[in-house]
Amino acid sequence: MGVTKVRTNLYLNSELKEAAQEKLDQYGMNLSSFVNVMLAKFLQKDVDMLLPPETEAVLQDFEKERKTFEEPIELAQFIEEAR
Repeated sequence: MGVTKVRTNLYLNSELKEAAQEKLDQYGMNLSSFVNVMLAKFLQKDVDMLLPPETEAVLQDFEKERKTFEEPIELAQFIEEAR
């Protein structure tokens, strides 16, 4: 399978990104390579994402509440405000 490069916006938690990049550097990988590997594995296994129950609940609440916001809101902002 050939590689077609596509630019996309991917919003990440900055602390998680930095920590992940440090680990990935140990394996000679960059974040883009890692995301591509994880996407390929996810598609190969053809399984639903395994989310902890609390994560699923937060996502459901976000989807319900998002419709009532006057302005668009990001998931990270929603989680921060819920704390």
